Amino acid sequence: MIPFERGSRMTRRLLPVLLLSAIAAVLVAPAAQAAPKRVVALEWDAIENLRALGVKPVGGADLRGYRQYVSVGLPGGVTDVGTRQEPSIERIAKLKPDLIIIPSYRGGRNLKSLRKIARVLETNPYPNGAHFSAMVRDFRAIAKAVGKPKGGEAVLRRMSAKFSALRKRLARANRDGARVTIATPGGTASSPALRLFTRNSAAAEVVNRLGLRSAWRASNARFGFTTTGVEALRQVQSGWLAFVYPSPFAGQIKRFTAQNAYKRLEMVKRNRVRKLRGNTWLFGGPLSARVFAERLTAAMT
Repeated sequence: MIPFERGSRMTRRLLPVLLLSAIAAVLVAPAAQAAPKRVVALEWDAIENLRALGVKPVGGADLRGYRQYVSVGLPGGVTDVGTRQEPSIERIAKLKPDLIIIPSYRGGRNLKSLRKIARVLETNPYPNGAHFSAMVRDFRAIAKAVGKPKGGEAVLRRMSAKFSALRKRLARANRDGARVTIATPGGTASSPALRLFTRNSAAAEVVNRLGLRSAWRASNARFGFTTTGVEALRQVQSGWLAFVYPSPFAGQIKRFTAQNAYKRLEMVKRNRVRKLRGNTWLFGGPLSARVFAERLTAAMT
């Protein structure tokens, strides 16, 4: 006899059992993890990325520094949980977060304590490879974690579209292929120096995507830059130089540019040195990348 032959007694006995089993399976199936509503971000790129996704963090590290160095606005009502290097575990716990975002290189001994408070998402902004690709990966991971993957892809598309538009603008200004070095202060008041961004940095990749060429060709560096003196600029003096620094570093840059070796550089003599606003953050996410691209383009056209 076929087990489910119409009219059989076995069929009549099994159908209710199967129906109840199906209902039970639905009831006990694990629900999709709810998107976190209380997020603490322990690095500036994570704070920025949450804002790009329309999420207001309940807490963040070094908010005063964020507001000085990062152009992406931060609303009021976000609690400062201490420094990025040593955040306050107690302050974080009081916020009762359901997600904590921290870069892997800052986790250290705090990671175990943080995991007792909430789910932890570790980002990896400075891998051995390209930092721009890592930035995109981290942004997508955060977007997924807060339940906004589609919104995240929309942000990335807008970034790419902006790069394309700015590249055309630079080409119209005959800047296509121009060699550009990006520099920030890297020394002290008594011994000024520069950080020049290497080819694996996110800043260098943005430069390249604008149809320009990142001029500083030093080997890849952990954080995407090497610290040098004025003599190193002789290697890139035929191109352009873009400084990025907030006002507290103006004195250091003034002393650096007062050196005779600097004044003799071809880029200085040909007026190919530009200064971008101090809150042009070169270690951020897609929004900071757009801001950098827009300001660099405006400075060179």
